[in-house]
Amino acid sequence: MSDSTHFDAKEQVRAACDIVDVLSGYLHLRSQGRGYVALCPWHDDTRPSMQINPQRQSWRCWVCGIGGDIFSFVMKREGIEFREALELLAERANIQLNNQKPAAPAGSPDDKKTLFGALSWAERLFHEFLLHDPAADIARAYLQDRGISRDSIQRFQLGFSPNQWQWMCEKGRGSAYSQAVLEKVGLIGLSQKSAKPYDRFKGRVIFPIRDPQSRPIGFGGRILPQLADEKSAKYVNSPETRLFSKSEHVYALDLARDTIVQAGEVIVVEGYTDVIAMHQAGVKNVVAVLGTALGAKHIRLLRRYADKVYLVLDGDEAGQRRTNEVLELFIAQQVDLRVVKLPNEQDPCDFVQQEGPDRFRECLAKSVDALEHKIRVVTAGIDLGQDIHQANDALEDVLNTLAKSPHALTGTTSDVRLREHQFLARMARQFQVDEMELRNRLASLRKVNKKPQGIIDSAEPVNATASPTNYDPKDLDRWDCMLLQLLLGHSELVDAVIDEIGLDEILSEPARQIYAIYRRLALANWPCNFTNVMDELRDERLKYLLIDLDETRNTKSSMEPEEELKEIIDAYHKRHNDRVENQQMPDLEPKSQSLNDQEQLDILLQIVEQKRNRQGISSTTEG
Repeated sequence: MSDSTHFDAKEQVRAACDIVDVLSGYLHLRSQGRGYVALCPWHDDTRPSMQINPQRQSWRCWVCGIGGDIFSFVMKREGIEFREALELLAERANIQLNNQKPAAPAGSPDDKKTLFGALSWAERLFHEFLLHDPAADIARAYLQDRGISRDSIQRFQLGFSPNQWQWMCEKGRGSAYSQAVLEKVGLIGLSQKSAKPYDRFKGRVIFPIRDPQSRPIGFGGRILPQLADEKSAKYVNSPETRLFSKSEHVYALDLARDTIVQAGEVIVVEGYTDVIAMHQAGVKNVVAVLGTALGAKHIRLLRRYADKVYLVLDGDEAGQRRTNEVLELFIAQQVDLRVVKLPNEQDPCDFVQQEGPDRFRECLAKSVDALEHKIRVVTAGIDLGQDIHQANDALEDVLNTLAKSPHALTGTTSDVRLREHQFLARMARQFQVDEMELRNRLASLRKVNKKPQGIIDSAEPVNATASPTNYDPKDLDRWDCMLLQLLLGHSELVDAVIDEIGLDEILSEPARQIYAIYRRLALANWPCNFTNVMDELRDERLKYLLIDLDETRNTKSSMEPEEELKEIIDAYHKRHNDRVENQQMPDLEPKSQSLNDQEQLDILLQIVEQKRNRQGISSTTEG
């Protein structure tokens, strides 16, 4: 049972966050009757199938069979756990949670809201400069040469930082953001020689980097070729800050997320322009790494939204080397990784612009998974039948990679186990080795590497689109369904119900779990309303069932709630008594063989008397 602090925090946040306001930040809502409708972001929705109920503060999609409250929506939408959703909504409502540090003064470098504001302010400055200032002609020409359209400049909010050492510093003096704040978010730096401030992104095209909530958290800057010298780095990213970590974020996730979720697939490329070119070509489930190799945190982030990851790194030797470096991470975390190799060592931007999206999709279709790619790489140029030493080294390399994945018989799905069996069988043929020897060697390697480095906790949300078969009220026991619907409409009757109906009397498992929540709330003296019951449910299918039960209950019943309650309780009592009687009768049969006629008659009369008493029938008296 959650403690009072847990309830207080949720209720405080819920009271400050109306579901219509929260969802309208993600979706376009349209008024319909007493509620609202919207296109569902989790399937290819052409007619609004998501319904939002302001009175109950709930939402549901009839097509996907999912629903819940503001917390479950944010959890699913952002691919996060409850605690993160609570903190995100609390921050949105400017509420300080009990376990959080006291808020820093507004405007200070330690105030998170101020840092977000400074980055949004800078994004607008860079973007407006690119669009309208004559000094940005050189940047507009560069983007045009790269095939980046005006629409993409707007959609990705591209910008330009003029070739001046203190342009941003000067802009900051007339703003609400101090030099300390601009330093904190990485917009300006301090010279090591003179300690004077300077613009970090001087002379660069600006690519805003946003979090999944579309808030700017940093910038990537590409130096214009005409402004570069021998000391200039081609790309510069914001430094690590309180808001930005390149090992935890990817570029354009906020724009690609809906398409990723609907497709169940994400394409990872290396550059900002690769992403933009793909999106322009209509391939929109594409993101990019931020000047660093893919790591465990990136994989953790991506697998929240997709089951399958396509890795499309540059076709040159360095790109292939980076691909090999991340294979073990994907294998260890059981992510379906496909490696895409583009012809002629082209980068994705040039390829899709020259060859088109259909040719790119053909390359996706020809991609191989991580282990197959590994085998091809380590066996390239080796005669497996003749070069025994090299073949053994290659085989050991592949088995070491495979050993990073969890044991195929423990905690893995059947398709994972099947794929491993198929790999081992094929490797045995390819390397001309007995398959059982491979299995034994793999088992030995797994003992050495029992807990692969970077493995993700099984509690981590995996692919927020996954939705098991939902519970249907029609599949519940009739009386279980009636009981829950009565409690949903008349929560004041809960105390009377739990005195009469035990948890073990509920026959349907989903109904039993919901009824258990009612009992816990009542025994803790918490209100047993729809909202509190919804809060306590963690299974998305139970949330949907609760909404379904509430919406299908008969609100125009001819019976008074107390009469309906009596009928339901009587039905449960009768069912209980019938079960007890059925258990007693078989017990009597073996005993009856050792009893005389009078003793058998006495036992039968006792059973009849017990049944009369349970049904409230008076015993007959001798006259």
